[in-house]
Amino acid sequence: MAYRVLADHARMLTVCITDGARPDFHNQGYVVKKILRRAVRYAREKLNTPTGTLASLVPIVVESLGGAFPELKSNPESVMQVINQEEKQFLKTLTKGQKYLKKHISNLGSQKNVSGKVAWKMHNSFGYSIDLTNKIAKENNVSINLEEYEEERRKSKEITAQGGIKNQQKMRKIALSGQDIEMLRKQKVPVTNTISVYETKYNPLTNKHIISDVKTEILAIKTGNEFVTEVDKGVECGIITTSTSFYTEAGGQVADVGIVLNNQSNTCLDVSDVLNNQSNTCLDVSDVQSYSGYVLHSGKSNTTMKVADEVTLQVDSDHRTKVMRNHSATHLLNFALQKVIPDTSQKGSLVASDKLRFDFSVMDPLSMNDLQRIFDIVNNLIQEALPQDTSHVPLNTAYTIPNLQAAFGKAYGDDVRVVTFGKKVNELLSGNCAGQSSVELCGGTHVENTSEIKKFIITSQKAFSSGVRRLEAVTGELAEEVECNGNKRKEEVEQMQNKVVDSPRLLHELDSLAKSVDKTLMCLVSKMELRQEILECKEKVNKAIKKSFKLQVDEFARQIVQSIDSNRPKRYHIHQLSDISNDKILLKEIVKKVSKQKPDIAVMLLSVDNENIHCFSVVPKELNKAVKADEWGLVINRVINGKGSGSESSSQFHGQLKVPITEIVTAAEDFISTKVD
Repeated sequence: MAYRVLADHARMLTVCITDGARPDFHNQGYVVKKILRRAVRYAREKLNTPTGTLASLVPIVVESLGGAFPELKSNPESVMQVINQEEKQFLKTLTKGQKYLKKHISNLGSQKNVSGKVAWKMHNSFGYSIDLTNKIAKENNVSINLEEYEEERRKSKEITAQGGIKNQQKMRKIALSGQDIEMLRKQKVPVTNTISVYETKYNPLTNKHIISDVKTEILAIKTGNEFVTEVDKGVECGIITTSTSFYTEAGGQVADVGIVLNNQSNTCLDVSDVLNNQSNTCLDVSDVQSYSGYVLHSGKSNTTMKVADEVTLQVDSDHRTKVMRNHSATHLLNFALQKVIPDTSQKGSLVASDKLRFDFSVMDPLSMNDLQRIFDIVNNLIQEALPQDTSHVPLNTAYTIPNLQAAFGKAYGDDVRVVTFGKKVNELLSGNCAGQSSVELCGGTHVENTSEIKKFIITSQKAFSSGVRRLEAVTGELAEEVECNGNKRKEEVEQMQNKVVDSPRLLHELDSLAKSVDKTLMCLVSKMELRQEILECKEKVNKAIKKSFKLQVDEFARQIVQSIDSNRPKRYHIHQLSDISNDKILLKEIVKKVSKQKPDIAVMLLSVDNENIHCFSVVPKELNKAVKADEWGLVINRVINGKGSGSESSSQFHGQLKVPITEIVTAAEDFISTKVD
């Protein structure tokens, strides 16, 4: 029975992961994660199998099902890697989660009901699905308060949607509930006409898209939890109009910004993150959302507005153009990733005016070579000036297009919008795919030609979740600024390379430059190259410092040994170093070197730097009966009133030079001369 359970799980996971699914906390990915983790626990606890057993079954599944499903043979190593990675992640918290749950179960007594808070913590902190927690609970003859669990899950989801606990104050102030939508329908308020959203004209002189103003009528106004017929100045509200030219936040693309003017050309609503600089602004709109076809333009009113007022919607062309560039660049990035990492799939995206963000499935970080290839592919597509084409086609027809990119697990309607670059949609549907570049299902706004993007630069790469990485990039003028930033840092590194000397101060300068490079918004590949160059530069400096250090030790030791030889037959030697700073390590190494060459001589080194003095002494074992190094050092310490310590064989003290150095030398001489001949 146990082996059959594991075999069933292995078959399901192999097929799903080959088909593009990945362990995740959302949608189909969550199903994969639940089943995979349940299989790992079963294998460990019921069969006592070693780590990696589940993944080792993948080749067997491929062998048994590969004839019927040949795609399973495409990349079984990748499937095994995904399973092993998820197993590794789960094993980190598996034991902790079990101990936590068993502790709570043991404390239940006669209650026999695990709280929803405990069940949610099992999910949120230890990665246990509710199904797995419920299974463990049943094995221990207890149940779970599922209603309380769902409430905890809902609360956590709300907090996460607002960017975390610290950002709860940023919750959307105006929104439409299900009841609001039902009321609008009963009042026969028509859904918003959005045909003007995609009607733009490109101006090559300004490299911007111009969106025509839309004259429309206010159909509804909402403030807080109710609809009103009129609002005064300074009220947080949302308006629904008969038509709009504003793109609503959807599909990872941010909403448009702009202004709403009344029929006297006064600004009623400023749809932007900053206040419009016109003194007659009447509404500051900070959000545009769509609810079942009703587009809600929300913000703070700057004048009185009423239902049935005629207004003009004016989209910020500069903001829209930047977003369009980034969205089109996102498609090109997705295409490039498919070329560089054939078995990857999109896991999420953000298209804003100042950057684009793309999440995709891959187990390991992209190498510098991979990033450079992606950079080259995207920028070559930009240079090729590929035209964009958009067409609405039936979903089943769209799926016949080779290499079509669509969001895994997303529910599409019967008709979908296909966006291509390089080939027209009709050409692809007819089978003419030669020279194809990018084709996706998408409802966002895009440039008419890839040349409008101007430039594409990847600025960061990071792990987003297990098996998912995130790239961030910029385009257009910002990409050119980022390129300039990188060039400035390159010049600084080149200047530093020309300064390579045996100076510890240069190491601090290199560390400071490395931090500066890390903080600079610049091309990621260039940043990685500069980091490596700085590291190599530091290695050269360290080698130079070590070489210089050895030369200094050898030279000072030679001088001291020469002085000892000239003062024979004395068994002790006191030497003052005046051409050296108080480098404790250097002084210590000099003493060691001298004592090795003159093992029968008691040696004291005195180093003076401004008003500070360091004293190092060594006494050979054969002289310890007569004198000890720490006693000798204490003689000096009484004069300088300093700090230090030592033993019979060696000591070191340091303090302030408040008396002439000759007085200190005399004190040391008077002490040692009475102890050693």
